[in-house]
Amino acid sequence: MEAASGKKCGKDFGLCYGPEFIALGSVIRDFLNPDFYLVGEFDERSGDVLEEVNRKICEKEPIVHRMSLENAEIAKIALNSYVTMKISFANTLADLCERIPGGDVDVVSDALGSDTRIGRKYLTGGLGFGGPCFPRDNVALGFLCDHVAADGNLLVANHGYNKSVATRITTKIAPLLQVGQTAAVLGLSYKPLSHVVEESQGVALALAMAEAGMRVIGYDPLASEGARSAFRDKALVAESIDAALVDAGLVVVTTPDECFRSLKADDFLGSKKSVTIVDCWRCLDPSVTNHPEINYVPLGRCLDDASAASVLEAIWAN
Repeated sequence: MEAASGKKCGKDFGLCYGPEFIALGSVIRDFLNPDFYLVGEFDERSGDVLEEVNRKICEKEPIVHRMSLENAEIAKIALNSYVTMKISFANTLADLCERIPGGDVDVVSDALGSDTRIGRKYLTGGLGFGGPCFPRDNVALGFLCDHVAADGNLLVANHGYNKSVATRITTKIAPLLQVGQTAAVLGLSYKPLSHVVEESQGVALALAMAEAGMRVIGYDPLASEGARSAFRDKALVAESIDAALVDAGLVVVTTPDECFRSLKADDFLGSKKSVTIVDCWRCLDPSVTNHPEINYVPLGRCLDDASAASVLEAIWAN
């Protein structure tokens, strides 16, 4: 800008970096009601202007953090990266709770989230993180660490763990599907109320299941077109929930979308005698979870207390 204008930054013109902490599906609300505003300023005068603009836009008295451009960039990508580590930790807890007698990740997470040092947001075990921001910023922070010789091993491990989620869950559910049956994946966007399939855990899981030899059909109320492109003929995309469920002996619910949460037992069963449902977020209606003809498998809860207890007993015995 200086070279093109012949002017000097901080003297003749100002420069600020003001990233917005917004999520797809709630952009306007998040923009008007942020937890805080981040102002990276080259000079104090331009920082004053941006802070004034933010205060006029915000619907409440905002918290404003002002800092150098470099610190602001680190703060922005570090915030998203930290949230991804919280998600991975919650998923680790879910995996652990499945192996402990009476284990329930929601009970554990509710307790942890009551501590103000931790908080409940993003501490719900289920699938990994996805979308256009979280994976990108975690990788970006690791890339920066690598190129300035800082230790970014924690970030690299987090990325690798998240990439492994789909494969691990596929291995877990494969024995639940009988030969010749169809598996349905409900939820192909990276989160509810979105058409975006970038880094979608639902798409990754469907592809992993297809690679494992399953016949997979997916459905999403908004993301069908993007999923078809991502599947590349390895899995089918249904035009409706009914079409996805009609022949499915195994159903995996990958997003807590309201259109899935409202499904009843008859919607899953249809004319079938039984069906297995893997509920990644433990979000389905009690008529589904307690139905005698439905094998309900919630991630993050122990389903075999006796087997889990025997493993624990072996620890003490040895």
